[in-house]
Amino acid sequence: MFKTKKMGIITASLISIMLLGGCLKGATEKVEKEENPYVRVQDYTGKEFRLQNGDKNDKIAEGSREKVISGTEEFFLKKYNTKVKVNNIVGNKDGATVYVESIGEPHFQTFVVIPIDTQENVRPDGIWTQEREVEGDIESGIYALIHEKKLNNLNNYLNEFVKKHPVVGLREEAYKNTASTGYTTPYYYIITYGDSLTPYLNQYLSNPETKKEVYQKKSQSLTFDPENYNIVIELFMKEENKEPDQKIFDELEADIEKMDGLPPGSYTVILNDNLIQKENAHSQKDNTLMRGNPNYIIKK
Repeated sequence: MFKTKKMGIITASLISIMLLGGCLKGATEKVEKEENPYVRVQDYTGKEFRLQNGDKNDKIAEGSREKVISGTEEFFLKKYNTKVKVNNIVGNKDGATVYVESIGEPHFQTFVVIPIDTQENVRPDGIWTQEREVEGDIESGIYALIHEKKLNNLNNYLNEFVKKHPVVGLREEAYKNTASTGYTTPYYYIITYGDSLTPYLNQYLSNPETKKEVYQKKSQSLTFDPENYNIVIELFMKEENKEPDQKIFDELEADIEKMDGLPPGSYTVILNDNLIQKENAHSQKDNTLMRGNPNYIIKK
């Protein structure tokens, strides 16, 4: 078994919170330093989440909340044939970042940016997102539909694991308010790479009502390269003052490594302590236990 070292690494759970100008979607607004920037993961909803230099635009966007919501909904309907629910609006340096989830299937979390001009006008006509951000998040949701039965095996395992061990996942509100990680659950999220799912994305864009059985049948002729799919499993210690438990981590890692019936992909396994940073949703620290790049658990 790969011997895990303690690392403080920013992985896709943080990179998934990227924003403008090469900044991370989740960069801290460093205006007033709190005495304790952390909170128990069980208490974290993401409402404290902030983006760099975004305080002013946060207030402007909130004042035009209905305009932001309607503009975002219209953008997704027009460009992606997708109905979405706006979960959170967070000011950034040049506008506001809008975190949304799709309504129905395929289900996914994603984001867009709505500009605010120098006259403090919200500009829905200028909504944009990072290249292939939304497309990749849609593909993540389609991947989950294709592998629904195998993902249920993972869901059942993780549900039992957290019952037997003093560990927890994220609150649903937390990832809905702070993340754009495609198909996302309290215990894991899925990132897709490459273009193997582009035909499925095109099918969705042309007909969002496509049934999951169509995707599943079509995928029978597709060979899934594990390098194109990253399943990131991330758990937290249940108690506030407990370090990540090496034995618990080793058991989780070994179970995933030997388990059959999981979706094809490269698996990352992470165990954090109990605390998460309020303003940037960062969970990984120097004491975090992780197995991931370049030593993924590979499932074919």
